[in-house]
Amino acid sequence: MNVNGYEIIGELKSDNSGFAKWGFAKKDGVEVFIKEFLSPVYPEDTAALSPEQIARKRRICMDFEKNKRSFYSELNKCVTGNIVTVSDFFRWGSRYYIVTDKVDTATIKVSGVARFSLDRKLLIIKIILYCMRTLHRHGIVHGDIKPDNILLKRTASGAYTAKIIDFDSSFLESAPPNSSEEFQGDLVYLAPESFALVAELDEAPALDRKVDVFALGVLFHQYFTGELPGLDPDYEYAFESVLDGKMPKISPLVPDEWKVLLTSMLCADPARRPDVEEIYSYAYGERKKPAVPDEAPSPAPHSKLKSTMRSSGAVSDAPPVAAADAPAAPPAKKASSDFFKKADEL
Repeated sequence: MNVNGYEIIGELKSDNSGFAKWGFAKKDGVEVFIKEFLSPVYPEDTAALSPEQIARKRRICMDFEKNKRSFYSELNKCVTGNIVTVSDFFRWGSRYYIVTDKVDTATIKVSGVARFSLDRKLLIIKIILYCMRTLHRHGIVHGDIKPDNILLKRTASGAYTAKIIDFDSSFLESAPPNSSEEFQGDLVYLAPESFALVAELDEAPALDRKVDVFALGVLFHQYFTGELPGLDPDYEYAFESVLDGKMPKISPLVPDEWKVLLTSMLCADPARRPDVEEIYSYAYGERKKPAVPDEAPSPAPHSKLKSTMRSSGAVSDAPPVAAADAPAAPPAKKASSDFFKKADEL
């Protein structure tokens, strides 16, 4: 199958992607990653559509294309070597596609990362923070931070470097999503305010970069311990617990100097979470860790929250999603911007 000069290898699949089908392709002898968006669909076969329907569908497609081009233009300014940017975006027939570099990755579970030395864990965390700081400085919110979207790539020297991928749920902070149709996220890493949007709760706050901070708090806890933050039996997800005024429990396995920081990253109120800039500075010893503010209980009682989540369909009675795979980390090394920009040359 040929798509705009890209020869598809095998079949496109929808594993772990609610927005698209993805796979690999080859063009000019180079293998790449390609993704086909499931919507919108450009109306090519218009025989069964009224002029009004055709115009509406084309308007939706044009808005989608305009917004994506604007976003990818900003994303492609984030050149760190560790953020997988978009090399091509186009419509082919009735479907839209993006193309990125193919990243060859190692396969290891989060529990495997947790068995590395503290220095090796911290290097992964520092690389991720460097990437997230770059994105946030360009006004980009990733929106779906989780192990599946943090790839660990083996470098030339046999070490590993982190790669940030999958910007399907991402948005410019100046243009946050307005509805559940515009945003999806993994419930395990979902911030409370993201849930409010997904569940279409009244007075849901506008999403900003702090949704990434909450997800990073959950992810870093996994990197340190191999486990999610502890929750009371009544709760399945971290956002659910903090919305009910109960902070997740930080494991004793987390280094003492990071316990307070992770707790602050998991605050229910996004305004009370530290910024990635603060976390980055703390990771490099440039600044003291942010203090944990007193967290006021959520005004919504747990019974009401639980009912709202169930009726919205945002949360089911199924057990939480298991920790995904995420690969390993290199030996400790003094970090600098040059290191990250040349990470593949390690």
